[in-house]
Amino acid sequence: MNWRFLSILTLASALFAQGPGPGGPRHFGPRGMDAAKTDKVQSYLNLTDAQIQSLQQLHQSERAALKPIMQQIEPLRQSMHSQMESGSADATAVGKAMLSMKALEQQAAPIRSSFQQQALAVLTADQKTKLAALENAASLMPTIHQATGLNLLTPPRGAFGEGGPGPDRP
Repeated sequence: MNWRFLSILTLASALFAQGPGPGGPRHFGPRGMDAAKTDKVQSYLNLTDAQIQSLQQLHQSERAALKPIMQQIEPLRQSMHSQMESGSADATAVGKAMLSMKALEQQAAPIRSSFQQQALAVLTADQKTKLAALENAASLMPTIHQATGLNLLTPPRGAFGEGGPGPDRP
């Protein structure tokens, strides 16, 4: 096996294992924010329709601001994937693609942070307090998933879809 390739692969794993930067995890793909997808958070935080509209507009502006960076990341991601899928990946090319992607993601971080600060400014003090509780609960998700996997917790209703896997269903 090519030790140089393994070195690059190890470096790549380490870079992506570091997790999200400041501002929490973010996703590059489309994250539609229609009313059907905001009803739970609107209810929990007691958001007004005007606040939801402002947050959705900020989200669209963020996506537009990040689009040039994402357009640079996508071909790198595709190239890296193609290299990894081929039987003869070029470790140098894979490493360069990963480092380029990491640099672009670092360029995106302050943009995301700015939009997150703008979104937080839309909230009232009470809503920010509730959001902090929600953020604390979210930090327990890995623990909840593991406890569910060990059958210590029952998955939430609808976790596997209506009529999904269960004791009497395949």
